[in-house]
Amino acid sequence: MTEPQTAHGTAAQDVPALQDLVDDAAFLSHEHQLHLTDLHGDDAWAADLTTGVFTFTAPDGGTATCRLQFLGTAAPGPGTWMWAWQNVNGFPDAVLTAAESTRRTGLREAAEPELPLADDLAHRLALAAKAVTGSFAHYSAPVGGGTRAWFLLDDADLALPAPSVPRVVRTLSEGLLSVTVVDHRRAVASYASARGLPAVEDGTGAVVLDVPDGTVTVRFDERGRIAGISASSGRTAAPLAAELEAAAAEPEAAASEPAAADPAASAPTAPALTVPEPPAEEPAAPEPAAAAPEPAVPEPSTAETTTPEPRRRSWFRRRG
Repeated sequence: MTEPQTAHGTAAQDVPALQDLVDDAAFLSHEHQLHLTDLHGDDAWAADLTTGVFTFTAPDGGTATCRLQFLGTAAPGPGTWMWAWQNVNGFPDAVLTAAESTRRTGLREAAEPELPLADDLAHRLALAAKAVTGSFAHYSAPVGGGTRAWFLLDDADLALPAPSVPRVVRTLSEGLLSVTVVDHRRAVASYASARGLPAVEDGTGAVVLDVPDGTVTVRFDERGRIAGISASSGRTAAPLAAELEAAAAEPEAAASEPAAADPAASAPTAPALTVPEPPAEEPAAPEPAAAAPEPAVPEPSTAETTTPEPRRRSWFRRRG
């Protein structure tokens, strides 16, 4: 993991605000969750906190492992989020470094071991930890009694593929619905920087992202909120149109975490998409990921709802 910093390279001694970290991480996090679902959306899970290994088991019995960082637990019973750095279970320090790094930034919401669990707090804290550590895949695992343990996952196999116009459009349009983003321009700039996409502002105030297979143009309203997304691509129009239409037609699928109290105050319900008209003789074929059940969910919840809950593990012990 990298040294504690925000996506803009802000040093740890400059105390960050939670919303800034959320804005920095929102889009890149959503793309990572889409990719994680593509890879392991139907898999069962297991976590060994003594070794720091997270294991996915596919329906055919195949397994894949990755390194884990334990962030904390969200428990509806006591109604609290408990940071992993409090370490009431005596886990090895090696699996707590992400939580500890987040606390060391001085983030107010990471300074107390327990917080009242409200709205989408657990998701927002996970995004903050992502912005701090540079590890952008997470898994929210059910561990019994409605409690969920939140992990960051890291492995070379979880690295994102090269950006494409359809995936960038989908990431931006759905990412707004997965969590409350306040500074939309900051969020787009952070995402473009993290993905290595040159971004230039045109004469209208829109931002044009140069993607390897085309361009994505993001338009903003007078309040700086994303008002529309259009795209051009060097490949055939039909696959691009299908993916853009899927992103526009299924906005609710993007929000796997509880909705913010008033998302309309900071984000449009769904940005307008300009979709190229596919040729009549060529059927639209969506990106393979769009065919999976609930493909826009930014965490692999399909596995959690279709797979029997794993046996409760003794290493999760909570007070109260």
